[in-house]
Amino acid sequence: MSFFNKYPYTDFHELNADFLLQRLKSIEEQIAGIKEEIEGEIFEWVQEQLAPYQEQLNRLIQEVEDLEEETEETLAAYDQRITDFVNTVNGALAQMRQDLINSIQAVNDLTDLKIEQNNTYLLNEISHNVGDLFQVLNPFTGLMTSIQDMVDYLSAFHIVD
Repeated sequence: MSFFNKYPYTDFHELNADFLLQRLKSIEEQIAGIKEEIEGEIFEWVQEQLAPYQEQLNRLIQEVEDLEEETEETLAAYDQRITDFVNTVNGALAQMRQDLINSIQAVNDLTDLKIEQNNTYLLNEISHNVGDLFQVLNPFTGLMTSIQDMVDYLSAFHIVD
């Protein structure tokens, strides 16, 4: 390789490879520079083209986030309403159950009272009318009379005066 020859020459004994390599390297650097320049311009152009869409996309993202927040708030409100409704229904059911238990107890107490009153009535009726329930034949009159009337009739024979 020669230090004196900077340009290609026609010497078949000594080829000027330094020039060719240097020229290829220079071309590669120019191509890389052009490539970077083109890529930069393409990136800027794409950014310019996408800017309006990016704004729309950002608005849509914000709408979705707002909708998500609103949906979460609505779901939380519905959950609270459902919880309140369930608590109200459970409270009403508990009150109805207690009212039913109280009503059953009141009916049982009333039934017991009525049975007791009826038993008392029956005992009074039986004790007052037991004589009328059993009839005997009065041999003196030939009529059917109660035991009490027969006792009274017979007692009348023993009364002196």
